Amino acid sequence: MSDRTRWWMTAMAVVMIGAVACGGGGEEPMPAEDPMEDAPGPAEDRSSMTPSVGFVSPTDGANVSSPVSMEFIVSNYNVSPVPQEVETPRQGMGHHHVGIDTECLPVGEVVPQGDPWVHFGDGSTTFETMLEPGEHTLTLQLGDDEHRTQEGLCTTVTITVE
Repeated sequence: MSDRTRWWMTAMAVVMIGAVACGGGGEEPMPAEDPMEDAPGPAEDRSSMTPSVGFVSPTDGANVSSPVSMEFIVSNYNVSPVPQEVETPRQGMGHHHVGIDTECLPVGEVVPQGDPWVHFGDGSTTFETMLEPGEHTLTLQLGDDEHRTQEGLCTTVTITVE
């Protein structure tokens, strides 16, 4: 075998070893990523991105004892303490309000200070309160930095205190 042939065979071997070492050997090629794969689908898939609030506890129809412990949850929205100075409400941020024995307020209305509403301007997501025995309606409503109610961010449960 000539030196030239030996050189070409060595060069080819190096190229082949390099190709295999870099992942080019015998495996199926990876399909190109589809940029639309993670994009929202039809409207029903986008509904999971709609902001919502809820009670982790108590649940609707629950029988509880006093003091009543409450835990709140928010999806696709940020709960944050209200800043000291508010010039413009921050988009996508708010805090909880609980109304006792009252219903959801209309969208855009300022949640009143005092009874029957409890404000959680510190960003709290839990609360405990004494309630008389009997049936009670608990309303959880998110408000922005100005305490204005937001579209779709209110829910109500009915509980019975034993």
